[in-house]
Amino acid sequence: MDVELTEIVEALCQYAPFNELADDPQLYDMVKEIEIQYLRAGEWAIQPGVLNHTLFFIRSGAVETLGKEQKLIRRMNEGELFGSASLLRGGKFSQSMRAIEDSLLYRIPARWFLKLYEENDAFSDFFELDREVRLKVAMESQISSVSLLTCPVVSLLRRPPIGIDIDADIRMAAQMMADKKVSSLLIMEDNALVGILTDRDLRNRVVAAGLDYDTPVGKVMTRDPVVMDSGDYAAEAVLKMMEKNIHHIPIVKANHPIGVISTGDIVQTESHGSIYLISDIHKQTSIEGLQAISHKMTHTFTQLVLADANTQMIGNAMSHIGIAFVKRLLQLGEEKFGKPPVPYCFVALGSQAREEQTIKTDQDNALILSNLYDPKEHGDYFENLSQWVCQNLDACGYPLCTGDVMASNTLWRQPLEQWKKYFSDWIQDPKAEALLRLSIFFDLKGVYGEKHLAKELNKHIRQEAKQNPGFLTFMARNANQRKPPLGFFRQFVLDGEGKQSRTFNLKERGIAPIIDIVRVHALACGSDKLNTLERIEDIEAAGLLPDGRAKDLALALEMIGMVRIRSQKDQIEKEEAPTNQVNPAYLSSFEKRHLRDAFHIVARQQEFIKFRYAGKRS
Repeated sequence: MDVELTEIVEALCQYAPFNELADDPQLYDMVKEIEIQYLRAGEWAIQPGVLNHTLFFIRSGAVETLGKEQKLIRRMNEGELFGSASLLRGGKFSQSMRAIEDSLLYRIPARWFLKLYEENDAFSDFFELDREVRLKVAMESQISSVSLLTCPVVSLLRRPPIGIDIDADIRMAAQMMADKKVSSLLIMEDNALVGILTDRDLRNRVVAAGLDYDTPVGKVMTRDPVVMDSGDYAAEAVLKMMEKNIHHIPIVKANHPIGVISTGDIVQTESHGSIYLISDIHKQTSIEGLQAISHKMTHTFTQLVLADANTQMIGNAMSHIGIAFVKRLLQLGEEKFGKPPVPYCFVALGSQAREEQTIKTDQDNALILSNLYDPKEHGDYFENLSQWVCQNLDACGYPLCTGDVMASNTLWRQPLEQWKKYFSDWIQDPKAEALLRLSIFFDLKGVYGEKHLAKELNKHIRQEAKQNPGFLTFMARNANQRKPPLGFFRQFVLDGEGKQSRTFNLKERGIAPIIDIVRVHALACGSDKLNTLERIEDIEAAGLLPDGRAKDLALALEMIGMVRIRSQKDQIEKEEAPTNQVNPAYLSSFEKRHLRDAFHIVARQQEFIKFRYAGKRS
């Protein structure tokens, strides 16, 4: 084979589906019939209304797809194919293709496309998968199943559940635990789980208290224990054990117990000890101790990325670490300033509330005070506490919010009734510019204190939003403010400055638009979830999106998030400060291709939301 044909084969085999045909002799026969076409910017590859008899491969350059009335549908770049849909319909094509920069194309005859399509499953599968399905396959290929961080808790179960009736006595329970060699028993009543009895309960509540061994287990058990679903992640069990200071968690499936996991099960499986950072945070008795621990967060983050944890698991772990710092600081603050004069709830906002934090984040928080609050009597206490906590969060690696959205700001340290008034005003009389700035408040989670105050406020927000559909119009408009970095050329649209001039911001241009879109749909369907993926599940269940589009959003979020966290890990390893900026020159061909797929999904969903919530706009 001559040099020119070898070069064509090598170029094709860099990309799917031709990489699957590298050893197929037919590929070399096909290449002999390929024509090379050079188009200048603006010239047609497939003209409107003209039959097509070619599968096009973009060797270099960029091509756009236009629909009726020359409306832009998509843009394609080096390594992409077009024309297959028309070839499967006998050449009929309702769209047209035009070069948007000088481009070099390989023209593959229709007969070769149809021959390979009929004879090669890998080849035909590629063309039957649309962008969203390709993205799903790509994401699944990147997921590791061996890490504790990503495996389900059910994989840690070592034996079936061992239970005893609530009327059984302590002696019988202790004998059963000894015979079965277990450290806990599930307590059942009418075939329902009502409690758990552990060896610690026997020590503290029976032996130490001198109880009679004929006492029913129902008197000493832990009632309504913390449980987890069989599909939950093992790392979530670690975090829950740390947060609740418990050592056993019953696992349920369809509300029926299927076993118990203990800290011993975790320790035997755990190979990433950095997750225990939360335990260390709760042990600290000084700001200096917390500051010392905060320097370990970078190591924790990189370990999670190296363990192939997905973005949801990393966001969950990093958010819980951040919340642990908040809780410990508030506990130390109460020791310093005294018992709070009225009940309050410290709330996390934004990514921490959604459990989607990464290593690059500032603090966004607020304070909901009891309606008993009197600024003259109680104002100084809560101002001092809030200022102290926010300043020390800054010292522990969570920078002060540049927009001053913090509990230290009097505006965001108010009684519950004032908070309700805030949201009623924002929702009943929406102003687009204000909502763009304040949308972070619509992701709000109580993390310390009287959490029922945050729950009551979130309930109020959902009710107000449901009663004011015009508000969703403004929120939908805001969800279209930040566009994905899709340009007319091969390159992504760059928006960095200075040293970052060859970069674009993955958070602002990819992740934030998805969060904004999902938030609007979640408010529309009355979802009480905060996590974006959990909101997507509620949106899908409510039927607000066409079939499959909810999953598309989830896949796009995971793909963009994955590139973001890996980029941040690389920056850390280079001893650079982690940012949300990414230089496409450093991305792999896999990342570039599937980022474009993800960004196209976002752009299409932005178009959908604009019309889904179109209303009176003033």
